[in-house]
Amino acid sequence: MAEAFNVPRETVRRMRQDSNRGLIVKCREDMRIMSPDQEEEEQSESSPRNGWEETFCNMKIKQNIELQGEADVYTKQGGRINIANQQKLPILQFIDMSAERGHLIPNALYSPHWSMTDNRVVYALRGELNAQVVDERGNTIMNERVRQGDMFVIPQFYATLMRAGSNGFEWVSFKSSSQPMKSPMAGSISVMRAMPIDVISNAYQISPREAEQLKMNRDPQTMLLSPARTSS
Repeated sequence: MAEAFNVPRETVRRMRQDSNRGLIVKCREDMRIMSPDQEEEEQSESSPRNGWEETFCNMKIKQNIELQGEADVYTKQGGRINIANQQKLPILQFIDMSAERGHLIPNALYSPHWSMTDNRVVYALRGELNAQVVDERGNTIMNERVRQGDMFVIPQFYATLMRAGSNGFEWVSFKSSSQPMKSPMAGSISVMRAMPIDVISNAYQISPREAEQLKMNRDPQTMLLSPARTSS
């Protein structure tokens, strides 16, 4: 976790300490939270919605998820991910499944995340991987070295962290949803990045400086993170 957030290990230790404060916590001082103004919300609500043309005009029965030029996620220091979902392959909506093809460069990380929509079966194609999976209570259910030919399952809502070995890692996964969605914990599109500094500081009882590091230290990276050195 410290490497994923690119913060000192002590910060992560303090975040993981047991707390009996419950789901609602008391703030140390007034909080400042950004919100869209009324005009922006009205424009968003009035925007036209259409999808029939795309569904019928793009109907096809196969999709190549190996093409590097069509990667859905790409970072030079992390790797790339290609996804086949019902937007690219509308026929998938009838079986409610999708697929993901991933490449991690040596020692890169797949940001800690959980799936909001599906269970996943992951098959290792090349290289090695350190995979950690925890359940909704924080109990470790998997902490293994995955090698070529191995296969493992990631249940819905279970948090996952994957780190490639020295030769990188390639995989393909099959998901039980035609519109898969995941929520990353680190990076520029993560839950932590979207939370105000005051909320993070009060929730984890850390300083505003440490909260800012949790939010910003992985910008502008998204799902695939480059290796990072962390202090103890």
